[in-house]
Amino acid sequence: MENTDRVAVFDRERPRLLAVAFRVLGSDADAQDIVQEAWTRYVNADVDEIRNVQAWLTTVVTRLCLDLLRRRSREEPRGPEDLPVPADGDDPEEIALLAGELTAAFTVVVEELTPPQRVALILHDVFGAPFEEIAHILDTTAGSAKKLASRARVRVRRTGWPDEEAREAREVVCAFMKAAQQGDIDGLVHVLHPDVTRTADPQILRPGAPQRVHGRKAVIEEARAMRANARRARLVLIDGRPGIAVGGGPLAALAFHIADGLIVHYDVIADPRRLALLNIED
Repeated sequence: MENTDRVAVFDRERPRLLAVAFRVLGSDADAQDIVQEAWTRYVNADVDEIRNVQAWLTTVVTRLCLDLLRRRSREEPRGPEDLPVPADGDDPEEIALLAGELTAAFTVVVEELTPPQRVALILHDVFGAPFEEIAHILDTTAGSAKKLASRARVRVRRTGWPDEEAREAREVVCAFMKAAQQGDIDGLVHVLHPDVTRTADPQILRPGAPQRVHGRKAVIEEARAMRANARRARLVLIDGRPGIAVGGGPLAALAFHIADGLIVHYDVIADPRRLALLNIED
């Protein structure tokens, strides 16, 4: 394979690789470093030995993330996780409900789960990767990978995320959408928590834009810059919760976490594989 071909292949995969690394690590800078290291390894690899480039790159990125997390664990030791396995196993409805929570809770997931649990949960429930592929990445069996994801789901459920009333959530999301469409700064201030965070898939971001933005001021500045996209937005239900869809298809979906009448986090989902896992209803 010519070097120009490698560049084209890697550029095609880069947004998804950044999304995977970011959600496993919770850091935009670390995700960028990991993907850059994956590019170095890809350049030096014998491509004739690579049967599936996407799977190979996903494996490299995920294992690099695991190595980084394990190094940090040795530097900052934590107590071992002792989590029960849910009796119901891999229930599809449970996974659908959890997917919505992960959009808001993944930063907590990163802090609370063991590295293999993070990988199994995020790759399977957020990106739809089969357990056979995850098992290869983790160097374990598909059954063990499934168990890791199940244990991680229990831990996420135990984090006690506040579950706002549906009517209040709909009103808050609707107010956010209208304020963003009108460029209404006061309206955005009214619905955003001072420490609000926005995460996003790279597919929807301008080149160089961070996958994570923190603080009301930064989120408002971005919302004003994205006003044109906001005009194509509509209120929807995402896995049964109030959210926003942008464009046809849709091009992107915004999933919100709301507490005490304020938006504390929202995730802009634009990765086609992640969008395909969502149940979006107008």
